[in-house]
Amino acid sequence: MFHTSMAGRAVPALAAMLLFAATAGADEAPHAHPYDAPPAGTPLSLAEAMRLATSDQPLLGARQAAIDAEEHAAVAVAQLPDPKLSAGVQDLPVDRGEALSVRDDNFTTFTLGLSQELPRLGKRQLRGERKRLEAEADRLGLEADRRGIGRDAALDWLDVYQAEQSLRLTRQLAEESALQVQSLESAYRAGRAAQADWLAAKVEAALAGDRVQDGQHHVERMRAALSRWIGEAAQRPLAGGLDGLPEPEQLPQTLAQVDRHPLLSGLEKQVDMARNDAAQARQAYRPDFAVEGYLGYRPAYADFVGLRVSMDLPLFTGRRQDRGLAAALRQSDAAEDRREDALRQLHAQAAEDYIDWHHARERVAAFDTGVLPDARLRVDAARSAYAAGGGSFDAVLLARRSLLDVQLQRLALAVDAARAQVRLQYFASGN
Repeated sequence: MFHTSMAGRAVPALAAMLLFAATAGADEAPHAHPYDAPPAGTPLSLAEAMRLATSDQPLLGARQAAIDAEEHAAVAVAQLPDPKLSAGVQDLPVDRGEALSVRDDNFTTFTLGLSQELPRLGKRQLRGERKRLEAEADRLGLEADRRGIGRDAALDWLDVYQAEQSLRLTRQLAEESALQVQSLESAYRAGRAAQADWLAAKVEAALAGDRVQDGQHHVERMRAALSRWIGEAAQRPLAGGLDGLPEPEQLPQTLAQVDRHPLLSGLEKQVDMARNDAAQARQAYRPDFAVEGYLGYRPAYADFVGLRVSMDLPLFTGRRQDRGLAAALRQSDAAEDRREDALRQLHAQAAEDYIDWHHARERVAAFDTGVLPDARLRVDAARSAYAAGGGSFDAVLLARRSLLDVQLQRLALAVDAARAQVRLQYFASGN
């Protein structure tokens, strides 16, 4: 039977185990591991992920096709309607001796006519302008979508980065735990370590291995999410870190860029479209005209020609034109309110992202200067105390788990700051 106090004796095997470096920071090179086979292909940077997401994106292609369609429609709706050709027979008798005869009755006439509707020029111009405004609004929407897709692809890239870096840190703990189990097993069988410490090391190693498996699962899920934007390129190894993102501008400059965002500009076009609808509603009070010319042919009698002119009669304006104008004016008010609401929303989002970025950056600095170095010193102190017989092995395990938690928290804060930078970049006018 071995006692816990025996674990404090200085023995070569146990000392070697305790001197194993388990305090590697987030910036150290990862160890080789059977789970660690990187995907094949050229390393994928965050900037390239954004470029790939916006260069061959079906959603953007669909928006561009809709814009092209509206530009063609803008030309078509501003034209006069197609003329109409008509032909017929009039005053054909159907009873008595001249029934169905085209010669025995001098009223039977074959007609051939050509008619043209003549909507007012102002109405046609307003209809064409309406379609052009729709195309411009969709073009601005396309630019907003392009920015949004680049942002979302970058955020998914950061998710993969965080998952892989978390997995790397967890593997470091798992590798150290495995070596510690081997060392303590040898010491226990030689009577130089307690069974409880050996079993505790085995449990710790098993838990670390489970965390590695869970981390690998998370990496695979994050890569699957990234493939939504860049397809098979999401399986390439990641390149670079978090230092390549542009530094955000000050909040007042960022909010000024929000005011020029294509999403807001697109809503401005919607306001213009609503005003155009109101102008068309006012045009509805003015009648349109149509003209028709026709030729009448009578087999046994003289031929003749005719001309007809027709016009709309907007007599019941209270239930038609007045209502249409009132509806268009209210739609204009609604469009202006939607733009104002979107402006407030984007201002709030930009302010939140700026605050998140500033706060996360400050917390990362605090971790780098205080929390992380102290966590590493705690591990060293717990090991030294255990090696000298003045501390417990549980304290060593607790200090190591605490160090891993600190490293993961620091990583999460660094990625949070990068996410806020990506979201702020979405508002930058240069995008």
